[in-house]
Amino acid sequence: MEILRKLGAVMFYASIPLSLALAYSLVSGDGGWVPILATILIMGLPALPQIAGSMIENTKTALRSLYKPDAEFVYRKVLDTGSMRKEVETLTLGEVLALTGMAWLVVPFLSVLPYLYYGVPVVDALFESMSGWTSTGLSALPTVSVIPASVIFFRSITNWVGGLGIVVLILSTTKGMEAISFLRAEGRSETELGIASTVSTTFGVYLGLTAIFIVLAMAVGFNPFDAVNLTFAGISNGGFFPFDSYDMSAIQKVVLAMMMFAGATSILFFRNVWKGNVERAVRDEEFLAYVGITALAIVLSAFLAHDGAFNFFLSAVAAIAGGGFGLGNLAIIHVFGIYLLILLMLSGGMTGSTTGAVKLWRVLVIAKAVWRQVKEAFLPRGSVQLVKINGLPIPDRMIVESAIFVFAYLIIFLGAAGAFMSASYGTEDSLFLVATAMGNVGLTTVSIPAVGLAGKSLLIILMYVGRIEVFPSLALVAFLVRR
Repeated sequence: MEILRKLGAVMFYASIPLSLALAYSLVSGDGGWVPILATILIMGLPALPQIAGSMIENTKTALRSLYKPDAEFVYRKVLDTGSMRKEVETLTLGEVLALTGMAWLVVPFLSVLPYLYYGVPVVDALFESMSGWTSTGLSALPTVSVIPASVIFFRSITNWVGGLGIVVLILSTTKGMEAISFLRAEGRSETELGIASTVSTTFGVYLGLTAIFIVLAMAVGFNPFDAVNLTFAGISNGGFFPFDSYDMSAIQKVVLAMMMFAGATSILFFRNVWKGNVERAVRDEEFLAYVGITALAIVLSAFLAHDGAFNFFLSAVAAIAGGGFGLGNLAIIHVFGIYLLILLMLSGGMTGSTTGAVKLWRVLVIAKAVWRQVKEAFLPRGSVQLVKINGLPIPDRMIVESAIFVFAYLIIFLGAAGAFMSASYGTEDSLFLVATAMGNVGLTTVSIPAVGLAGKSLLIILMYVGRIEVFPSLALVAFLVRR
């Protein structure tokens, strides 16, 4: 089937970063290279015919140069990415959405091998893999000691790649309307940066922030292995810890909170800062909402629920950023503080970042559309009021799309919460569990390893739907039904 060949190209690009864990295992000698290599080979399998073909052509060229010295001796690329680009071009938006939905299913399914290899039960292994790739950070492992350091690193890499976005990895080989479609399928917008510079800016900012925070993490006392893993999980807002317990200092917690906050800040913000447009960056309405909502939640929790400001600050940043690092103690937070965290997890951070959930841009659009309706009731008949963000008018079509998305998101959220309540989970825990899974956050008020098989299965589905958003999920269902 045509779309399966295109899916193969996506899988190949997703497998490339996993070679970092393979290299670490070979150097450290912890034995984890066996299942990691198997995962890479299986994910890259569709590209093997092209690799083999290129090797044969290289061999022919070398032999030809021996008996024909004047022949041009040029080695071909090991992999013809040009032909792979054609595998993902000329797709309709519906096909891109379906392909995105497939990629976020197939890649986590194929990445369970390292966990299964070390005896993790099947559902728990799939849970861990889906949580990693969707940059959620919920863990079904009772302890990370059941897996070697290289698989811990493998797990952190899935967080890092998941935060960047599997499909974004192939944008460097797509162009035009196809790339725009992929951006939309990843919950991003081509208007954020301009399609010509989206790829280089995204990769540049992501790699730059990763490098900065690795250095910063080591500067505050983390060893190199922990610093790399924490940064991969932090900047992606994944939230996987590379250890079971660690007595962190206040400054270390602040650095991890900074990672999460930066990860949930729009790439456009960092581009403006880099170009010297600091005022434009900090006056962006979505950024102001990001900072303002976080600060308001902390103030409300401190004054109304009497929660410790620093403790709630850490949890609030993790919630709205979708970070998942459990730095604050949820057990001592008042029920009103838990309610605020649920709202933060539902909203998420800025569009064009590694955050999940609804995203603040949609919240702003709907809030301004509601305010427009209120104002129009007091204006003369025929008056036209525009919804604007940063001075730019928002088309009514985008307002409707935002409203439909939020409505669908809340319907799924309430339905899933009801399912947990029917399984005798408390209202607070049910709402929190669904919000953290759908928002790809990773905070939790219950022990995930203790959640039953049905509960874990539902959380896997919620993490998947939350990461690729509602419409790609529906597009995949429609695609499969039509076939």
